Amino acid sequence: MRTTGSQGRVHFAASVGRAFQDPVIVCLLLAAFFDGISGNPIHSTVLSSTALALAWDRSVRLRRGIEPVGMTADPGTSLPKDMSAGDEGMPNTVLRAVVVAGALMYAVVVGGFARYSWPATFAILVPGALALGLAWRGPLHPRADLGSLDPVGTVAWGAIVVALSGWELQALFLQPSLTTDSYAHPTISFLTDAALASHFGRTTALMAWLALGWFLLER
Repeated sequence: MRTTGSQGRVHFAASVGRAFQDPVIVCLLLAAFFDGISGNPIHSTVLSSTALALAWDRSVRLRRGIEPVGMTADPGTSLPKDMSAGDEGMPNTVLRAVVVAGALMYAVVVGGFARYSWPATFAILVPGALALGLAWRGPLHPRADLGSLDPVGTVAWGAIVVALSGWELQALFLQPSLTTDSYAHPTISFLTDAALASHFGRTTALMAWLALGWFLLER
């Protein structure tokens, strides 16, 4: 019994360790840490909670021997007609128009809230939580296996992430303090302050955020 229990703990620790090797989880934890020391406890809590939830889900899947991948279809098989991208029809067109109109109304209303206020925070958390719940179940539609990642694209996106992260960290530590912005060493968030200072700017940013979220869900 002791041996079985010991092996179970070792297997659990190994699965947790493998889960935290996911670069997305690591990036979320790092972002949560630096948000925390910069005086943004709400952002830090949301980011760290998301990272821990993803790590828990991945560790459970690894313990069960299930790779955390989404639904795929054989590249040689065609999808059902009602799932094909080209067969939209009038009902789907009307539904898309209603969704776009609803998203625009949401962005206009929430864009009128003051930045970092509780109404704005909750208004953003609700659709974010809904999208997270949908994404947790996997892709919304069966899709062909895309195969391995393109190494050139992976390196290119990795270089962009490293460059932006380096800029953010350098600017953060060159500020007078971690919670004081600097015109001489602006962080990326500081550079966006001017665009998000107006109602129009916040509305535009929310529409772009919703569009990106829907694009990722469809992937």
